[in-house]
Amino acid sequence: MTYLRRLELRLSVAGISRTAEDVMDDMSHLHSVLTLNKRSRKPVRRLETPTKTQSEVLSALGYRVDSGGGLHPIST
Repeated sequence: MTYLRRLELRLSVAGISRTAEDVMDDMSHLHSVLTLNKRSRKPVRRLETPTKTQSEVLSALGYRVDSGGGLHPIST
């Protein structure tokens, strides 16, 4: 429960006022796949196009999705 509350607080700071349960349900519908580039051994997680809410949640958690669906940490 501590992690869910921390999630709610982090989202609240980002201006997203939803319960952790709602967010977890919404994020469970975001599908992903791991892909390997021929030149790299490190897999890249690729996501389907996220909804507006899913994008906001990812951003609040420090991630962004590039145009190719790659998931990357936001540089600070």
